[in-house]
Amino acid sequence: MFGTGGIAQWIQDNVVPLILIVIAIGVLWAGNAGNISKAVTKVGVTLVGVAFLAMVVTGSFGEVGQWLLGLFQTA
Repeated sequence: MFGTGGIAQWIQDNVVPLILIVIAIGVLWAGNAGNISKAVTKVGVTLVGVAFLAMVVTGSFGEVGQWLLGLFQTA
């Protein structure tokens, strides 16, 4: 009766986009204030954080790892 399936689904559906929106607002705010290095640092850290979050939520460690490595590989 009191399972966690509903909560887990709600987190997957709503929390991740809300976190990304809040981070995007913070990055835009830092960029608007003229602190570009802080904005770039936030984007980099956010990208790594979202990649780890995607690995935990989806369980697809191989695919997310390949995508993350693809960002840094040279063609």
